[in-house]
Amino acid sequence: MRKILQPMLAKLALALLAATLFSAGRASADVLSTAAPNNGSGGVFFDLTASGANDLLIERFATYLGSGTVGTPASIEVWVRPGSYVGFQVGSAGWTLSETVTGFAAGTTTLTSDIFLANAISIAQGSTLGVYLHSVTTGNGIRYTGTGAAPPQTVWGNADITLSGAHSRTGAVSFQG
Repeated sequence: MRKILQPMLAKLALALLAATLFSAGRASADVLSTAAPNNGSGGVFFDLTASGANDLLIERFATYLGSGTVGTPASIEVWVRPGSYVGFQVGSAGWTLSETVTGFAAGTTTLTSDIFLANAISIAQGSTLGVYLHSVTTGNGIRYTGTGAAPPQTVWGNADITLSGAHSRTGAVSFQG
C-alpha cells in the first residue's frame, strides 16, 4: 500500500526548517508544523525518509515565497537524489532535475496553494531521498526559518515520514548563493 503525502515546505538555512506534511490518504491528516519563515529567498535542501511501514508518493507541496504581492508567480525547480543531500549542496552533480513547477506567492508568511508535481516523487519504505527546491524567479524565492531561532530544530516526523535539513541557498541561481 502506498501513502500519498503532501509536503508543504518552507525550509531553513543552518537553523530551523519550517514545514507542514500531511497524509491525504487518511480521514484525519498527519500534520507536521514548524515556525513561519523569517529569512531567505532562494532554495532549500532537505531529506525525506519513508520511516513508516509503507512506500510513499509525494504528489504536491506548498511553500512560502518571497514576494509580498499575492499571486506573483515563481518557477520552482524540483531536484532529487538518492540518499541524503548532505555533502551535495554545492553543485548539481548527483542530482536529477525532476521538473520545474509554478507556484504563486500568497504573501511572505502565508503558504502557497498546493503546487502539484507532474512527476510524483516515490520514496521506498526505509529509504531516504534528498530534495532541493529552488525558485529561479528573482525576488520570489523560497523563504525559510533561519538565524535567530534557538535552539535550532532540524528534524520533524510522524509515523510515516521523517523530514530533516539544515541548508539553503539564496538568489535565483540553483546551487549558488
